[in-house]
Amino acid sequence: MSLFGAMQSGISGMAAQSSAMAAVADNISNVNTVGYKGNSVVFQTLVTKQTSTTSYSPGGVQPVNRQGVNVQGLLAANSSSTAMGISGNGYFIVNQAANPGEGDMWAYTRAGDFNVDHNGDLQNSGGFYAQGWTLVPWDGNPNASIVDVGGINYMKAYNDANGDTVYINDNIVDKDNLRPVNISNIGGTASPTQQLGFGANLPAGDSVFDPSNPTGTGRHSVSALIYDSLGSASNVSMTYTKDSANSWGMSASVPDGAANMVLYGGLEKSDGGEKDVYYSAGQLEFTKIPSNGSTISITDEASGEVFTFEFTDNPESAKEGNHVVDLSSSIVSAGDFAKAFAEKIQSVMPGANRFTAEGNTVNIVQSVAGSALSIDASKTLACVQSAVNPVHETGIPSGIFEIPAIDDDIKNCARIDFVSSDLADYVDPANPKSIVIDGKTFTFTNKGVPEVTAPAIAVDIADAIVEGTVVDPAKIVSALNLVIKANITEPERFNASGSSLEILPSHSGDDIVMDTTGLGTAIDGVVRDKEKGWISIQNNGNAVLSNKFTVNNTDIESGAMVPSVRFNADGTPKYFFVDEMAIDWANGAENMSGEYKEGTTIKLDMGNPGTGEGITSLSGNFTTNFVKQDGAKFGAYAGVTIDENGIVTALFDNGERRPIAMMPLATFSNPNGLSSLTGNSWIETAGSGQALLKQAGTNGAGLVASNALEQSTVDLATEFSNMIITQRAYSASTKIITTADEMLDELTRLV
Repeated sequence: MSLFGAMQSGISGMAAQSSAMAAVADNISNVNTVGYKGNSVVFQTLVTKQTSTTSYSPGGVQPVNRQGVNVQGLLAANSSSTAMGISGNGYFIVNQAANPGEGDMWAYTRAGDFNVDHNGDLQNSGGFYAQGWTLVPWDGNPNASIVDVGGINYMKAYNDANGDTVYINDNIVDKDNLRPVNISNIGGTASPTQQLGFGANLPAGDSVFDPSNPTGTGRHSVSALIYDSLGSASNVSMTYTKDSANSWGMSASVPDGAANMVLYGGLEKSDGGEKDVYYSAGQLEFTKIPSNGSTISITDEASGEVFTFEFTDNPESAKEGNHVVDLSSSIVSAGDFAKAFAEKIQSVMPGANRFTAEGNTVNIVQSVAGSALSIDASKTLACVQSAVNPVHETGIPSGIFEIPAIDDDIKNCARIDFVSSDLADYVDPANPKSIVIDGKTFTFTNKGVPEVTAPAIAVDIADAIVEGTVVDPAKIVSALNLVIKANITEPERFNASGSSLEILPSHSGDDIVMDTTGLGTAIDGVVRDKEKGWISIQNNGNAVLSNKFTVNNTDIESGAMVPSVRFNADGTPKYFFVDEMAIDWANGAENMSGEYKEGTTIKLDMGNPGTGEGITSLSGNFTTNFVKQDGAKFGAYAGVTIDENGIVTALFDNGERRPIAMMPLATFSNPNGLSSLTGNSWIETAGSGQALLKQAGTNGAGLVASNALEQSTVDLATEFSNMIITQRAYSASTKIITTADEMLDELTRLV
């Protein structure tokens, strides 16, 4: 019995060594297979229970196959831009079909020898197709999975057949969340500007800018080229205006084809940390004289009043309540029309100095005291801005855009709006109407009635009478402003703007005391009271406009506005307030607003506080040291590159780079529990655990090595040594059988 058992044990040894040789053969034959993981065979005893203490019952040996799936292979350089290796944990996610269907198998591989097939999909030598997360510019949706690429936000999403955005769940392996990496459908690109940096010296020796002398010192501009999402180039000028010693304000020009331009600052935090509007401007560009009967409406957001301007050559036919721009009166060009339109706006709107005509354009620059404006140009196709802000669902332009107000937390001013057009509200012989500013009483008269005696100062508004007892509030403001300027210290603090009187503290002047009770409800407006904050002039006629105000509840500022940049005594910046630029386009390009489904704003880099690497204020001349920005005009596809985070970036011949996809890595709790497939890939099993998808370089996942391939883990020297050992062990097992056979032969001869 024992002899037959010995022969069976020898047979098991031969079988086990045959398996070991098979593994050696597989390893040697795959020594040049990319990403191949060497197999090995180990042995375990096969024991027969011993039933006697005086004889031995042989068992044998069993082979056990071990996969080295988790063993790192050597990375070798490769000339292909689509070749990828993995340094560390993880596996590329692949499918047997480029566009997986319900029955197509998902698999995992380290074989990153991807090449572009005839359809443009990435396919490796095993016939499997690379699957990844599609990247598109972030649309502002807070629920999207965001990827920061070079400081610019992208998101894992794609557009389906209906053009709807599908947001990817990056934890799921299926055809809805993983997409084939295809590089044949990459068209040309035009990249919008998202970063703008510049450096300049603002002369420390300049005097404070004097508005009455616009060609004097204290104002300088830096020009830069920016690109919209269509690749169109536009020139933008950033203008710095000296407000006081070591502080400069900032404004910017609105590019052609844009509706508005807004500068934001993030220094003020007491309002919850929201970006504050520091400066805003807009424009209405006319390509021709508007058609008869067309309109543009402007809404004053503070009062809710809508001013509708109707353009007609027959004023008698205009809709009641509309403000008429007569097209029949010497208007022969778009420039003539723009001038007439601006004049009409200035004659009826509060804060009307915000509107000026230049060529065929009406420029709108928000004043410190001005309220927000909403402009509807949709009823005038002769205006470029009628194409602004398409509705997201339909793509049809709304023609509506905003000129936001400067944030309350960063300004200090007063505005008195003259809202009545009734002469009796201003001139009453029995009860003289007056306004008190800085202790001086200004009394309104009509050709000397009522009679005004010193110390009161007469403001004759006879020229403001339109007809009978109807007056023009804008002309009342103009008359009052002239008298104030002639009688008050620092007259530049007072500004007539249409039907509004704007009052702006200076950096050195005293507080401005006002008493408006004498005009009752004929006026409206607001004053920033140092103690009470913003108060209504109509509800509280006594107010003090302080020369000082606070930022972040503690930082004392003076004057009317926080400066855009304040300098230290050594000429380096102490702080920057402005750091972001937003633009709404009317030329078909994507808005640069940072809002949902819109493009990102332009980040402004003017250097760092305490350093001289950007904007400085030293003695000498104004000098622009450098201007640098990203963005580019149209460029054709030139190739791809893949970084260590698995981000696939398309390269274009205009120098632009656009992330198009990310190659995630799948990790497993037990990689050696994966089941092998033909094509040097594996599938998930209960023993391996579920695949966890991760961005390369995060949460234990390895890094992607571009232009490199992971070599086979097979070592030929080891395999040849194992082959010799296996052969000898096999021969020894055969000797067991031949020896046992000889013993059986001797046994049979005993008969």
